[in-house]
Amino acid sequence: MEDNKELNEKVENTPEEEVKVSENDIPDVIKADLEPTVEKEVEPESEEITSVTADLSNEPVEEVKADDISGTYNGENVTRDNAFFHNIRYVNDGTYSIDEDMEKRRSQYAARLSKSKVIDIAAIAMMLLAFGSVILVTILNRGEEHKETQWVTWLVLGVALAIIIGSFVLTTMYNKKNAKTTQIYLNDYQDMLNGYVISNLAVKDASLCVEARVDDQDIIQAHYFRTINRIESRAVVEGTRYNYRFSMAEVAVVIPTISLADANKKPVDLINLDGSTYVEEEVANTMTGTEEISSKDMTLIDINLNADDLNDKDIKKREKDQAKANSNKPSETATGLFGKIYSYGLAVDSEEAFIVAFMGSQDATVLPDYLTGFKAIKVKNLRHNIVVYAVDPLKIAKFFDEEGVNLLNNITPDTVVQSLFISMNSYGTKIGMNLSDDIMQLPIKKLAHSGSFTSYKNATDKAFSFVDHVASKLEK
Repeated sequence: MEDNKELNEKVENTPEEEVKVSENDIPDVIKADLEPTVEKEVEPESEEITSVTADLSNEPVEEVKADDISGTYNGENVTRDNAFFHNIRYVNDGTYSIDEDMEKRRSQYAARLSKSKVIDIAAIAMMLLAFGSVILVTILNRGEEHKETQWVTWLVLGVALAIIIGSFVLTTMYNKKNAKTTQIYLNDYQDMLNGYVISNLAVKDASLCVEARVDDQDIIQAHYFRTINRIESRAVVEGTRYNYRFSMAEVAVVIPTISLADANKKPVDLINLDGSTYVEEEVANTMTGTEEISSKDMTLIDINLNADDLNDKDIKKREKDQAKANSNKPSETATGLFGKIYSYGLAVDSEEAFIVAFMGSQDATVLPDYLTGFKAIKVKNLRHNIVVYAVDPLKIAKFFDEEGVNLLNNITPDTVVQSLFISMNSYGTKIGMNLSDDIMQLPIKKLAHSGSFTSYKNATDKAFSFVDHVASKLEK
């Protein structure tokens, strides 16, 4: 089933003014609409003005939080329906790897589907044979000399119609059976995937509903996208973790179209954790005159061959290949997030709110644009493709100590987890991951890559390790 892949293509190629989604793409499409709100600029008030206001009005002045949500959501407001959730059954006991378990289940599905394909082919062959027989008999029995054998034509026509109708009914029945089989397989796939991913997260009472839709606030409260045109979702998991609400879901977040260059544009005016303005230090040059980059800054996205190690022929071929590859790449995107969203009840004070964005490949990275009240922060020793935004750098310095920085540097986007973000504010904790088709596409054929599920799980474990580090600092 290529439903997720087709969904991805629709999201990428649909104008922001009109986004249409087929029911075949996702079981239920979220249509949520929040009234567009005008962002208010909050000016600091002096004590004198405050006292005058208090004298003139008996109503208390509502304080605007630093991480207040006043962006635009162009969908329809959605409340959680009473979908049926079942406890996640899958447990990986170590006897087999997750890849082996997935392949075993896929093989069972493929075997059932192959039987239906045989029936389909046989039914189509019978219909063609019946149709051909009618044409042949009609041609042979034309004319006055065959008037006495016209009954044969009607007999063949009647038999052919019966075969065609019977084949059509049989095909319809098996198509419904295939749809049911595929739905069961999808449920099993999501059960195995989510059960494996949360196995080390201490999630209690984890339950899954493939047809359920995500709570739109789980996206909005991330304070990441200023404008959201549509949220599509399915496969919601709910539970508790350390007495906090925990949920995760597959999502596709549609935003206004933006160029990839702008989506990947890193901030230049940075603030140090002590509140001072960051001044970039001069970088020492190597003997070749190129900038020296520490090995800890290198990711799969950064690795590139040194031109000095190539001859002219290799360089020209490489430039040609790169030009060809770049010509096929999209230059803009309307997909803010295509993968998983985690919502966790652990909250920080509004003045402690921060966002950590991990940049991966350019076509899978969208940095936050809802940054009202936030500043770009320079965190010493943090890898260069990790961008931090915060309301008050002094308030978050305790989270980004040596241990916190090491935990963040340990999270590395790759070909599976293509980019991600961690957003913590007074509404809770949100983790978003852009994931490849290895995770988002229901496997019909044999798994193309091994280790993709493990890569996704490891990224999830590492992200929550940093969240737990923040929790430990809040307790002190």
